[in-house]
Amino acid sequence: MSILEFKHINIEDKPIFDDYFSEEDYHASECCFGSIFIWRGCYDTYWAISHGCLLLKVTVNGNTFMLPPFGGVSEDLPKVLDALKEYFGGPFEIHGVYEHTLERFQKYLPELTGFVEDRDNWDYVYLQEKLATLSGRKYHQKKNHYNAFVKEHPDYVYETITEANKDECIAFGKAWCAEREKTDPSIACESCAIEEGLNNMERLNIRGGLIRLDGQVKAFSFGEKGGQDTAVIHVEKADADIRGLFTAINKEFVDHEWKDVTYINREEDMGKEGLRKAKESYKPEFMVKKYSTKVL
Repeated sequence: MSILEFKHINIEDKPIFDDYFSEEDYHASECCFGSIFIWRGCYDTYWAISHGCLLLKVTVNGNTFMLPPFGGVSEDLPKVLDALKEYFGGPFEIHGVYEHTLERFQKYLPELTGFVEDRDNWDYVYLQEKLATLSGRKYHQKKNHYNAFVKEHPDYVYETITEANKDECIAFGKAWCAEREKTDPSIACESCAIEEGLNNMERLNIRGGLIRLDGQVKAFSFGEKGGQDTAVIHVEKADADIRGLFTAINKEFVDHEWKDVTYINREEDMGKEGLRKAKESYKPEFMVKKYSTKVL
């Protein structure tokens, strides 16, 4: 019997994950419990502890892989790798290896080679101040979009998401996803993630914001603090037919809810051309680069 016993993630595990993720400021979207929890319907996640390291095993579309170990003592990494080899009994993959972790692997696990860039999963990280103000020449076009929205909808209302209005956001999110599932099946699990996140806001320490037009929710966004000075934005939905609304919810949410962080992580683009273009248009301060490798 393997010494590793993986358990399915549940909300009661949050304090354990928080302890490990707070040891370093990774800036990465995977390093916050809420993200892992709400997306577990798409990314089936199990966890275990080995030699003081938190191990996460993820299955996506039938493909199982590991995330890099979190925490622990670097000198114990060879023991952790041995435990994983025993568990899998054959080759396995490690995804989401950050540059800092890559250096750690190269020093303490020199047998691991063949790391390849996983560009589709690099995180886009921005300065909070820039997104909140849209100031500077780089954001001139975005500021124009925002100003056009305000001019066309001077009576728009921004609200913090609470128990009183979260169900409206869930309903809007379900309708938004249902419409787009027809052409993009990968969106199917987003509706569940939205419901999980908004129904567990307090327990997951999630913050959210919405915009109303004529009393109706037309956009919302939510995320959580990851690490010491980074907010990770998990979901952003808006009526695409309303000019400047995506820009408005991005700006208003960051400005109202995230004054206590330096960076905003807007997660990866998953290789989708439209998402990549949109995220690049906000001029990231830096990218959280990720790599993958196969352990033989």
